[in-house]
Amino acid sequence: MKLTIKHKQIVILTLLLILLLLALAQGCGSENSSSNCTAPAGSKVTITPASQTISTNGKGLPVGGQVNLNWIVSVLYPSGAVMPKACVTISGQFAVPSPFMLYQFFSGPNSTGVAVNSGFSAQTDDFGQYTFSTLLSGGTGTWVDTIYVQSGTNQGNATVTLN
Repeated sequence: MKLTIKHKQIVILTLLLILLLLALAQGCGSENSSSNCTAPAGSKVTITPASQTISTNGKGLPVGGQVNLNWIVSVLYPSGAVMPKACVTISGQFAVPSPFMLYQFFSGPNSTGVAVNSGFSAQTDDFGQYTFSTLLSGGTGTWVDTIYVQSGTNQGNATVTLN
């Protein structure tokens, strides 16, 4: 059977279309896909350290006293591989951007970033990590709060305690 030029063009075009579809399908579902920054189900979200305690013998911080605490968020795929540029939401019940509250979140380490509301959004770096801080500035007596970090349906938490 002899193919005409028109038949050859159709065969070549069909093969190219099949190759294009195969190339596109290879990118789907890849852990390194950058189309969605939320961690897929089964990923691991952690905060280091898992807890931080400031001891004041139950007296609270002195007036004008402040304590900075740094935290590192890590996001890993279900396989254990680092998830770069993962979107996370960080929240805490007592965190308010005001020096007159119990504590506030800052978008960078050592309270060098911007004071942000509880429930702020952030993104991990190329190594799947994000560093933020809390500035404890108030409260008498003792209190405990949980800091939650969420990406997709995955959540990690840590506690901050003043006692």
